[in-house]
Amino acid sequence: MMSRYRLYRISQLERLTRIPKRTIQFYVDTGLLHPPVKTGKTMAYYDDAHYQKLMFIKSVKKKGQPLIAIRQMITTREAEGGSFGHRLQESFVMDEKERTRLRQPRKSTGKATRERILREGSRMFREKGYKNTRVSDITSYLNIGKGSFYSYFSNKEELFLECVPLIFEEFFSKGWEKIRQEKNPYLRLILRTEVAMPVLKEFTTILHLSREAMKEKDPNLKKLGENIYRSVCRPIEVDIEKGITEGIFRNVNAKLYCAFLLGVMESADNLVAMNPELSFDSLKNGVIDILSNSLKKELHK
Repeated sequence: MMSRYRLYRISQLERLTRIPKRTIQFYVDTGLLHPPVKTGKTMAYYDDAHYQKLMFIKSVKKKGQPLIAIRQMITTREAEGGSFGHRLQESFVMDEKERTRLRQPRKSTGKATRERILREGSRMFREKGYKNTRVSDITSYLNIGKGSFYSYFSNKEELFLECVPLIFEEFFSKGWEKIRQEKNPYLRLILRTEVAMPVLKEFTTILHLSREAMKEKDPNLKKLGENIYRSVCRPIEVDIEKGITEGIFRNVNAKLYCAFLLGVMESADNLVAMNPELSFDSLKNGVIDILSNSLKKELHK
């Protein structure tokens, strides 16, 4: 028979509720949500009751209620005849039309929209900067509703973090080639400084947002922030470790020195904001001077 009810894949529920898949599965495993209806070995569908329960859980959690209290609220509401929307029976059989509706084309369309948002977001962040780019700018240009945007990204910060690899490629594509060709670890650090200086504001924004993401409760956003910060730090740490091995640098803690160097870069950005007359050349020379005097071994004999 024809299905008259809305069905969801777990990825669709994740987009609509902005609750990670892992959390939804945890709620099912612990009995907070009823099991989805399985139509095959690897295919499971969620019903409207799942969606409404997730939205209820989300709203109550914001008020500080623990899961054990939320479970009791749901149990009491259902025992008293309250509804969370239509709930499919285990005997539900999906008809072919409903099966076709949930197949790949919808997923492909969603993926294409997400990619368009990423591309346009990256372009606007590059051209206008993070602060001056608004979600409404992106949605207006793409002629999509804000609801479509928030189906894929929780906020502008999350979009920016996912755009970072594309932005890095645009900002630093020429500079990275020079760095790859240079074998001397000290000169590689100098080149990294020279590459970052022209886009110092955007570079420090990336660092700031990645740190904020690492403090988020959402495991996906937290991991994204960690990966971005690691992708910035690790190449610097490798250069420092190589310089120590080759006897060019003092025996310093590479991770700690990398954090110090990034702090210097962020302070340089603050200096520019307070002193617009400062040139990138003077900043670059100042950072290089700090590198030379604090890191090079020959200056500390």
